[in-house]
Amino acid sequence: GYAFGGTIAEVAPDYPNVKFIALDVSKGDLLEAAAALAGTYQFTKPMIDEINARMAAEARMEVLAAADNFEQMDVALVDGVTEVYKATNGAGVVVTSASKGFGGAVTVMTGFDAEGKITGVKVTDASQETPGLGSKATLPAYTGQFAGATTVGFGEAATGDETRIDGVSGATYTSTAVFNAVDAAVAQFAELGGAF
Repeated sequence: GYAFGGTIAEVAPDYPNVKFIALDVSKGDLLEAAAALAGTYQFTKPMIDEINARMAAEARMEVLAAADNFEQMDVALVDGVTEVYKATNGAGVVVTSASKGFGGAVTVMTGFDAEGKITGVKVTDASQETPGLGSKATLPAYTGQFAGATTVGFGEAATGDETRIDGVSGATYTSTAVFNAVDAAVAQFAELGGAF
Protein backbone atom coordinates (compact mmCIF):
# COMPACT_ATOMS: atom_id res chain seq x y z
CA GLY A 1 0.00 0.00 0.00
CA TYR A 2 0.89 3.63 -0.02
CA ALA A 3 2.57 4.88 3.16
CA PHE A 4 0.92 8.04 4.50
CA GLY A 5 -1.48 8.12 1.52
CA GLY A 6 -4.40 9.28 3.67
CA THR A 7 -2.40 12.05 5.31
CA ILE A 8 -1.20 13.33 1.95
CA ALA A 9 -4.76 13.40 0.63
CA GLU A 10 -5.87 15.40 3.69
CA VAL A 11 -3.17 18.09 3.64
CA ALA A 12 -2.67 18.48 -0.12
CA PRO A 13 -5.44 21.14 -0.50
CA ASP A 14 -3.69 23.28 2.13
CA TYR A 15 -0.48 23.33 0.05
CA PRO A 16 -1.46 24.00 -3.57
CA ASN A 17 2.13 24.81 -4.67
CA VAL A 18 3.62 21.60 -3.27
CA LYS A 19 3.72 18.42 -5.34
CA PHE A 20 3.35 15.26 -3.29
CA ILE A 21 4.60 11.90 -4.46
CA ALA A 22 3.31 8.65 -3.05
CA LEU A 23 5.42 5.53 -3.38
CA ASP A 24 3.97 2.06 -3.36
CA VAL A 25 6.25 0.31 -0.90
CA SER A 26 4.48 -3.03 -1.03
CA LYS A 27 5.71 -6.18 -2.69
CA GLY A 28 9.40 -5.28 -2.56
CA ASP A 29 9.22 -2.28 -4.91
CA LEU A 30 11.92 -0.45 -2.94
CA LEU A 31 14.15 -3.50 -3.07
CA GLU A 32 13.67 -3.69 -6.83
CA ALA A 33 14.44 0.02 -7.17
CA ALA A 34 17.61 -0.38 -5.09
CA ALA A 35 18.70 -3.34 -7.23
CA ALA A 36 18.08 -1.35 -10.41
CA LEU A 37 20.10 1.58 -9.05
CA ALA A 38 22.99 -0.71 -8.08
CA GLY A 39 22.91 -2.26 -11.56
CA THR A 40 22.99 1.17 -13.18
CA TYR A 41 25.98 2.15 -11.05
CA GLN A 42 27.88 -1.00 -12.00
CA PHE A 43 27.12 -0.34 -15.67
CA THR A 44 28.16 3.34 -15.63
CA LYS A 45 31.17 3.11 -13.25
CA PRO A 46 33.71 2.14 -15.96
CA MET A 47 32.54 5.08 -18.10
CA ILE A 48 32.78 7.48 -15.15
CA ASP A 49 36.28 6.19 -14.31
CA GLU A 50 37.35 6.67 -17.94
CA ILE A 51 36.02 10.24 -18.00
CA ASN A 52 37.77 11.03 -14.70
CA ALA A 53 41.06 9.60 -15.99
CA ARG A 54 40.80 11.65 -19.20
CA MET A 55 40.03 14.84 -17.25
CA ALA A 56 43.00 14.21 -14.93
CA ALA A 57 45.31 13.68 -17.94
CA GLU A 58 44.06 16.93 -19.50
CA ALA A 59 44.63 18.80 -16.22
CA ARG A 60 48.21 17.46 -16.02
CA MET A 61 48.88 18.71 -19.56
CA GLU A 62 47.41 22.08 -18.59
CA VAL A 63 49.75 22.60 -15.61
CA LEU A 64 52.84 21.22 -17.40
CA ALA A 65 52.32 22.06 -21.07
CA ALA A 66 55.90 21.12 -22.05
CA ALA A 67 55.21 17.46 -21.25
CA ASP A 68 54.50 14.95 -23.98
CA ASN A 69 52.93 12.29 -21.77
CA PHE A 70 52.96 11.18 -18.13
CA GLU A 71 53.64 8.12 -16.06
CA GLN A 72 52.81 7.73 -12.38
CA MET A 73 55.77 7.61 -10.01
CA ASP A 74 56.00 5.11 -7.17
CA VAL A 75 57.49 7.33 -4.45
CA ALA A 76 56.94 8.05 -0.77
CA LEU A 77 54.31 10.78 -0.57
CA VAL A 78 54.51 13.72 1.82
CA ASP A 79 51.48 14.59 3.92
CA GLY A 80 48.64 15.93 1.78
CA VAL A 81 49.98 14.55 -1.53
CA THR A 82 47.95 11.86 -3.26
CA GLU A 83 49.95 11.17 -6.43
CA VAL A 84 52.98 12.22 -8.47
CA TYR A 85 53.33 11.92 -12.25
CA LYS A 86 56.50 12.58 -14.23
CA ALA A 87 56.63 13.77 -17.82
CA THR A 88 58.05 11.05 -20.04
CA ASN A 89 60.15 13.64 -21.90
CA GLY A 90 61.80 14.92 -18.67
CA ALA A 91 59.95 18.25 -18.74
CA GLY A 92 59.04 17.96 -15.05
CA VAL A 93 56.46 16.53 -12.69
CA VAL A 94 52.85 17.08 -11.69
CA VAL A 95 51.88 16.65 -8.06
CA THR A 96 48.27 16.19 -6.93
CA SER A 97 47.57 17.25 -3.35
CA ALA A 98 44.65 18.16 -1.15
CA SER A 99 43.97 20.31 1.88
CA LYS A 100 40.89 21.07 3.96
CA GLY A 101 38.86 24.06 2.87
CA PHE A 102 35.64 25.43 4.34
CA GLY A 103 33.39 22.56 3.30
CA GLY A 104 35.81 19.72 2.66
CA ALA A 105 38.95 18.75 0.80
CA VAL A 106 40.21 21.02 -1.99
CA THR A 107 42.23 19.06 -4.57
CA VAL A 108 44.96 20.79 -6.57
CA MET A 109 47.36 19.78 -9.35
CA THR A 110 50.69 21.61 -9.41
CA GLY A 111 53.12 21.39 -12.33
CA PHE A 112 56.88 21.82 -11.88
CA ASP A 113 59.54 22.14 -14.56
CA ALA A 114 62.79 20.17 -14.19
CA GLU A 115 64.35 23.02 -12.16
CA GLY A 116 61.49 23.11 -9.66
CA LYS A 117 59.67 26.21 -10.87
CA ILE A 118 55.89 26.03 -10.72
CA THR A 119 54.52 25.97 -14.26
CA GLY A 120 50.85 25.90 -13.38
CA VAL A 121 48.28 25.32 -10.66
CA LYS A 122 44.80 23.95 -11.27
CA VAL A 123 42.13 23.31 -8.69
CA THR A 124 40.55 20.03 -9.79
CA ASP A 125 37.97 19.75 -7.01
CA ALA A 126 36.50 22.38 -4.75
CA SER A 127 32.95 21.10 -5.03
CA GLN A 128 32.24 21.41 -1.32
CA GLU A 129 33.30 25.05 -1.09
CA THR A 130 30.85 27.94 -0.96
CA PRO A 131 29.74 28.80 -4.53
CA GLY A 132 30.59 32.36 -5.50
CA LEU A 133 32.97 32.87 -2.57
CA GLY A 134 35.25 29.86 -2.28
CA SER A 135 35.23 29.44 -6.03
CA LYS A 136 37.18 32.71 -6.36
CA ALA A 137 40.25 30.85 -5.09
CA THR A 138 39.99 28.40 -8.00
CA LEU A 139 40.30 31.07 -10.67
CA PRO A 140 43.50 32.03 -12.54
CA ALA A 141 43.54 35.42 -10.79
CA TYR A 142 44.50 33.51 -7.63
CA THR A 143 46.22 30.37 -8.92
CA GLY A 144 48.32 32.41 -11.35
CA GLN A 145 50.25 33.90 -8.42
CA PHE A 146 52.13 30.61 -8.05
CA ALA A 147 53.62 30.60 -11.58
CA GLY A 148 57.41 30.71 -11.58
CA ALA A 149 57.74 30.21 -7.82
CA THR A 150 60.04 27.62 -6.28
CA THR A 151 59.00 28.31 -2.69
CA VAL A 152 55.84 30.00 -1.45
CA GLY A 153 54.72 31.97 1.60
CA PHE A 154 51.18 32.97 2.50
CA GLY A 155 50.53 36.71 2.68
CA GLU A 156 52.68 38.68 5.08
CA ALA A 157 54.13 35.46 6.49
CA ALA A 158 56.24 35.09 3.31
CA THR A 159 59.94 35.40 4.07
CA GLY A 160 63.22 35.56 2.19
CA ASP A 161 63.08 33.98 -1.26
CA GLU A 162 59.49 32.80 -0.90
CA THR A 163 57.01 34.05 -3.47
CA ARG A 164 54.26 35.89 -1.59
CA ILE A 165 50.81 34.46 -2.27
CA ASP A 166 47.95 36.70 -1.20
CA GLY A 167 44.65 35.13 -0.12
CA VAL A 168 41.28 35.91 -1.64
CA SER A 169 39.03 38.22 0.37
CA GLY A 170 35.82 36.37 1.21
CA ALA A 171 37.41 33.01 0.38
CA THR A 172 39.90 32.71 3.21
CA TYR A 173 39.39 29.00 3.89
CA THR A 174 39.52 28.00 0.23
CA SER A 175 42.49 30.18 -0.69
CA THR A 176 44.34 28.85 2.36
CA ALA A 177 43.48 25.29 1.31
CA VAL A 178 44.80 25.90 -2.22
CA PHE A 179 47.97 27.45 -0.76
CA ASN A 180 48.47 24.52 1.63
CA ALA A 181 47.97 22.01 -1.19
CA VAL A 182 50.55 23.81 -3.37
CA ASP A 183 52.92 24.07 -0.39
CA ALA A 184 52.62 20.28 0.07
CA ALA A 185 53.40 19.87 -3.65
CA VAL A 186 56.51 22.06 -3.23
CA ALA A 187 57.60 19.84 -0.32
CA GLN A 188 57.00 16.75 -2.49
CA PHE A 189 59.15 18.18 -5.29
CA ALA A 190 61.93 18.88 -2.76
CA GLU A 191 61.59 15.32 -1.48
CA LEU A 192 62.11 14.01 -5.02
CA GLY A 193 65.43 15.85 -5.10
CA GLY A 194 65.37 16.09 -8.88
CA ALA A 195 65.21 12.31 -9.17
CA PHE A 196 62.72 11.89 -11.95
